[in-house]
Amino acid sequence: MSVSHNSLTEGKSAEQHSFAFRISLAASIGFTLGHLLGWDFPFLPSLLAVQLLSARRSLDLKRAFGFVALMAVGCMFSLLIALIFIDRAFNFALVFALIIFLEFLALARGKAAAGILLITSSFVPLMALSSLELAYALVHDLIVGSIIAALLTFLVHALFPAHPVSEQAQPNAIEESTPVRAALANTAVLMSLFVYFMGSGTPTSIIVIMTTAITILQQSAIAGKGAALGLFMGNIVGGFAATVAYLLISLLPAPAFLFLVVFLFALLFGTKVAEGGDMAPIYTVGIATFLVVLGLGLSPLPQDSGTLFLSRVWTVAVASLYTVGVASVLRALFLESIGSSARTS
Repeated sequence: MSVSHNSLTEGKSAEQHSFAFRISLAASIGFTLGHLLGWDFPFLPSLLAVQLLSARRSLDLKRAFGFVALMAVGCMFSLLIALIFIDRAFNFALVFALIIFLEFLALARGKAAAGILLITSSFVPLMALSSLELAYALVHDLIVGSIIAALLTFLVHALFPAHPVSEQAQPNAIEESTPVRAALANTAVLMSLFVYFMGSGTPTSIIVIMTTAITILQQSAIAGKGAALGLFMGNIVGGFAATVAYLLISLLPAPAFLFLVVFLFALLFGTKVAEGGDMAPIYTVGIATFLVVLGLGLSPLPQDSGTLFLSRVWTVAVASLYTVGVASVLRALFLESIGSSARTS
């Protein structure tokens, strides 16, 4: 019995180390490759790879093809709908509100694949309103980035194979107890930002704020009492980590040094994510913010006053505070309405 327990403990520890190195290596290779290719959104291969790895599900050829195909279909569909309704603001917002609600509903019912469509239906239409040229570039980066992310996932699993762990250590798909109400609350938060950016917003501010909101809303821990502050702090830590990384890279702007800096910071976040528990979603938010903010700082996108790093950290702070606060209030209101209905009946 003790031998079996020790082997499981050792297997869990080894898997945590392997998981952290898989995250850091995939993030650093994907980020460096996107930067060297001169993409407008160089962080996408690393961000998508981290999301694939964070799910902790085995990726075979069938799943990899499905991931890329779903990303391509989602991008093309979102771009097509955006082009159809681009001159009719009310219809534009209404159609994407329905789409985003259905995606959040699928996520609330444990369908993790809906997260891919949520990315495409949130970013692509807003980018099309800002600039069709950038929308096409975003679609290219998302599709090619998903291919690179899938390949990186296979690579890092080959270099750092998975170790057997107990079944309890394996994360299950997130399912909300009240999926419709959770989807409505999340949709209300995201669509308020969506509508705001329909009237104004630069490509960098769209990506920073919408990524912050989506990453937080996908974490079920937002419903917890102590999790709201944690998710907020995860974004702040990610933003400040990106600032430090950017300053280091500015001192030595070489691809090898960029790879090393991203690797080290991703390893710090990945180690915490690997430990699991209630803190894992917080560090998942942190590493996503780190990659996005650093990537936009190194992006060839036109710079404006809102893209200074300290200003970006402030933008991340405001976006995360707004997202966590409004989502928590809406969920509390919905839960209270449930309790009132139950007492009345």
